[in-house]
Amino acid sequence: MQATAPDWRQAIRLGGNLLVGVGAVTPGYVDAMIRFTEEFGPYIVIAPGLALPHARPEEGVLKLGFSLVTLKTPVEFGIEYNDPVDVLFSMGAPDKEAHVEALRQVATLCANADHFRAIREAEQVGEILSLLDHFETA
Repeated sequence: MQATAPDWRQAIRLGGNLLVGVGAVTPGYVDAMIRFTEEFGPYIVIAPGLALPHARPEEGVLKLGFSLVTLKTPVEFGIEYNDPVDVLFSMGAPDKEAHVEALRQVATLCANADHFRAIREAEQVGEILSLLDHFETA
């Protein structure tokens, strides 16, 4: 599962392209995720090692979607207290309510140190899916 990216822009692009691949967002949405981070700073880095790349729905969201990228070598976003980042949950939400709820769910999942460690250490997609299934039923 460990992907490689030379910098934060490419790391965002990896997650964004997964969203494009499942028809959740347009390619322009991926560009918007990067542009927003350049314009507003690394506000998407919400905890040590964790980023939640996203943009506004009108930038190209087609349906609710998430992607997860874990990095073999963490990247720097320029936010000292949370860098480097090795886990990126990218998302596209069709409206504000879905956006807030999606952020809440990811934050809740990752706030559990055991869950976050399992995400970081997963070697197979099935491990992540099992964790998410357990999380949803808890």
